[in-house]
Amino acid sequence: MVLPRMAHQRGKFPTNYRKETTDGTDIVKTLILYPDALNVIWGGPSSNNRYWKRTPITGSTGSQTEALELVGVYWLEVSGRLPLKELTKGKKYKLYFVIQMSQNSSGWENYDVWFNIRIAGQRSQRKSMRFHRLSRNNDWHNVPSDGLEFTVPQDGDTALTFAMYDIECEELKKGLLIKEVRIEEVGQ
Repeated sequence: MVLPRMAHQRGKFPTNYRKETTDGTDIVKTLILYPDALNVIWGGPSSNNRYWKRTPITGSTGSQTEALELVGVYWLEVSGRLPLKELTKGKKYKLYFVIQMSQNSSGWENYDVWFNIRIAGQRSQRKSMRFHRLSRNNDWHNVPSDGLEFTVPQDGDTALTFAMYDIECEELKKGLLIKEVRIEEVGQ
């Protein structure tokens, strides 16, 4: 049996994240999702690096890792799903995408990029920003800059869904690098 080739990347959560806890406790301070944990429209293997590609970068500890680099799309959609059992119940967190704009980035001038998070049974949160205002000098940016805040419910086996998208732009977007999605405890 031949399986169809995938035009979109489906995130694989179980092996593509890292947790940082408070010393000697189970309280999760930070959870980092790597690019392979994300769902990326037009980011799958059958796209042959036409829309997205893997780019080697140096991580915060000096180790080599990979970022997702946008080669060019009209329809930007990057999303994920995190089982909330991975975080500490009752704690408040903020979610950020950690991105960089390359020197050759374009297509970001006229439209907002939207961010959304949702926990089952709660109202979703949305924020937007314009990426063309971000520096292009190899700095990594947490976006949205003030994060998307949520509290982990005490009950249930729920999940957090999140997304970054721009599906209304009529311009080809390129030059975005995604290093990780970072979830940090508020007040640390």
